[in-house]
Amino acid sequence: MLVVFLTAASSAAAGQTAQPAPAGSASGLLQLARRQWDAGDPAAALEVLRTARALAPNSEEVLSSYAQVALTPRLPGPAIAALDSLTRMCPTVGHYQYLLGVALMEAGDMPGAVQSLERAVRLEPEQPRTLLALGLALNRAKQYADARAALLKSLELDPENIEGLAALAEAEAGMGDARQAEEHARRVLTRAAAHATANLVMGIVLMQQERYRDARDALETAVAADPASAAAHYQLSLAFARLGDEERSHQQIELYRQKLRETEERIKALRSPTGEKRP
Repeated sequence: MLVVFLTAASSAAAGQTAQPAPAGSASGLLQLARRQWDAGDPAAALEVLRTARALAPNSEEVLSSYAQVALTPRLPGPAIAALDSLTRMCPTVGHYQYLLGVALMEAGDMPGAVQSLERAVRLEPEQPRTLLALGLALNRAKQYADARAALLKSLELDPENIEGLAALAEAEAGMGDARQAEEHARRVLTRAAAHATANLVMGIVLMQQERYRDARDALETAVAADPASAAAHYQLSLAFARLGDEERSHQQIELYRQKLRETEERIKALRSPTGEKRP
């Protein structure tokens, strides 16, 4: 993810020398946050940006910086609140709609993520990362045919992107096209053997082929690579059940349910009157 405040010009025009901003001003706090980010301390940068936001709640640069740094340590609630403001202030900037979609996807709000990412695609139809994010959100919403269309377009623009290829394999598996799903998943695995999505897809395909031990191995790799994946835990529970290991099957189904509860809690927190929620 690009972080705007790190790449924003240090001066208003190219070639000019940046002048130090007053330490207590929003501009001064942005400069401090940049230094903290460069020093590898995103948590400190975020705290400084909270102060900057209180001083300049309608500053596009402050809101953009705050939202993107909040997403870095996976804090979708604060990021969504800032990005809601940004998308209202700058409705024609596709990048903000994209970031809002990513934040909503992180929070587990797939309908909201899809809606925001579709707006971003309308504003910037040739952005492969936006099309990829839309495909990912549509996969999670189980809208596999629409996901496949978005991902094919993304890969036309960025054919070497293995995340796009893995997501395409997932969409194809969801549509029941096991042959294409396996082919694309194997292409990803030749470049990244532990890739979470590609191993998930291979696990699903191998289960359909009744190769349960191989499926279990692929799904264990998927879970190790992405322990937050509810789908991987669920599929692994099925593999263990087919192999007669009821105890481990039960453990995985409980982890699957736990991940679903965590997603529900994140969505509830966004809507809580005491949290930073969307209007």
